Amino acid sequence: MNNVNDHLRTIIHVDIDCFYAQVEMIKNPSLMNLPLGIQQKNIVVTSNYVARQYGVQKCMKISDARKICSDLVLVNGEDLHDYRQMSYNVTACLRNYSDLVERLGLDENFLDITHLVKEKLHSNGSINSFGNVFGDTSMLCDCGCTERLKLGSQIAQEIRDRLRNELGLTTCAGIAHNKLIAKIACSKNKPNKQTIVFPNCAYELLLSLESVANIPWLGHVTAQLLAQHNITKVEELQNTSIDLLKTILGCDRAKFVRDLSLGNDLSPVKISGKPQSIGIEDSCKAISIEKEIEEKLRQLLNRLLVLVAEDGRIPKTLKITVRKYDKHNSHLSGRESRQCNISTSLFNNLKMTEVNKNKLISIIMILFKKIVDTKKTFHITLLGLSFTKFVEKPNTNILKKFLSRNIEVQSVTDFANTREECCTPTKVASTSYVLDSPEFELGPIPKRGKFQKLGTKRNLTNDLDDIEAPSKLKVAELRLNSSDSLPDTNHNISCPPNVNEEVFRELPREVQVELWENYRQTKDRDKQLISRLGKRTKTNSILHYMIHK
Repeated sequence: MNNVNDHLRTIIHVDIDCFYAQVEMIKNPSLMNLPLGIQQKNIVVTSNYVARQYGVQKCMKISDARKICSDLVLVNGEDLHDYRQMSYNVTACLRNYSDLVERLGLDENFLDITHLVKEKLHSNGSINSFGNVFGDTSMLCDCGCTERLKLGSQIAQEIRDRLRNELGLTTCAGIAHNKLIAKIACSKNKPNKQTIVFPNCAYELLLSLESVANIPWLGHVTAQLLAQHNITKVEELQNTSIDLLKTILGCDRAKFVRDLSLGNDLSPVKISGKPQSIGIEDSCKAISIEKEIEEKLRQLLNRLLVLVAEDGRIPKTLKITVRKYDKHNSHLSGRESRQCNISTSLFNNLKMTEVNKNKLISIIMILFKKIVDTKKTFHITLLGLSFTKFVEKPNTNILKKFLSRNIEVQSVTDFANTREECCTPTKVASTSYVLDSPEFELGPIPKRGKFQKLGTKRNLTNDLDDIEAPSKLKVAELRLNSSDSLPDTNHNISCPPNVNEEVFRELPREVQVELWENYRQTKDRDKQLISRLGKRTKTNSILHYMIHK
């Protein structure tokens, strides 16, 4: 717990106050002093602090919120576009202080400022802490962590001031030696305040939590399992033997939960890149008609495609999530999901065509019917769509393609070489041709210069054997591979190995053709790449020549 090697880092957790509400108040300053709630369906997902003074809480039903605050102003917050943009602006601002920034939802970020603190530590004289300090500080650690965290609190205050001045946002912050303690500390003093927790006070901080369910990352299910064994308080969890925890949770989970209860957390701040999945969900009143389900899914797809276009990558996998209502149970049943691979060619255009949208809807409905038997009575209370497994859009810069072609470039100064060197014809390196590839562009066949014509017939013949132009390719390379070509229309189309065959067989024939074509083209390109790498490993292109140092 008090190993000084665990005190070396300085971590800041930044949480934006009532984030959605702040964004709306920035957009419309007239809302600033009014009780404001952000509405999604019939729920108030968050509210500003004026509304909270009336008792309006997160996830409260609108009808209940109206009863306690008749003047409540509601703003529809189902479109997350502005919230996402503001969230990315916050993260970009934080990266001015550290490259180690980890996003946690739209309104929270971790920063590891250890290196920044180390740089500033030598230049500072006396160091004072900024903000609130948690716990008894009469006996602090002498390993140097006290000074580091005090300096970290100064940096945290600077960050929060910058966010307020540049973006108009108020924030809370927690400063500690690990992520767990920093996150708990951040919630201790709100709004628009920050709290520092020194390592010797971490144990006291954990005991201040009302229950084990309040420990970050412990999880609702784990809390329920512990409650079944009368373990509800943090102190009770700390005093439970590790053997009993292993019996309840398993070996790995038991150690993880015990460490959390003691405030031990060595997990690093991970640099957040683009999200691994982009999704959208919508809860609704029970839907029991297939046509209404399809219409709802089409609406979700249209909203999701906007997010994918903003992201700039192309998804390879589509996933649908469904929540069914069980009339025999007073509680909602759990969620069920199905997913399958999709053709990346559907996203070739910046704006997806209606034809491709309809293809996606066909796939979505097939996945839906894998979860719900539409021939029987059903009631759906939530629908969700998401894309995963992204690839970057291919580079379509024609000039760069031309400059990058693998051909030999002769410098003007080389003409001063001997006549024998000049008389040797320049070789045209191998170029792979994919006849049906959307990226294939047939360029002009290079002409031989006058120095090439001086070569003997024998030399020319030997050199031309290495040229792979369309006229020199074997017939088998110019036609589709017989094993990969499309079957006759009266036969089934082969299922690509990376696609769920059960789902594949239920797709419309044209979608099956497209998936198979996409797989075959990828396979052909891989073969040609391997062949080219085997023949020549040296990159020799005009682009390479121009940037050669």
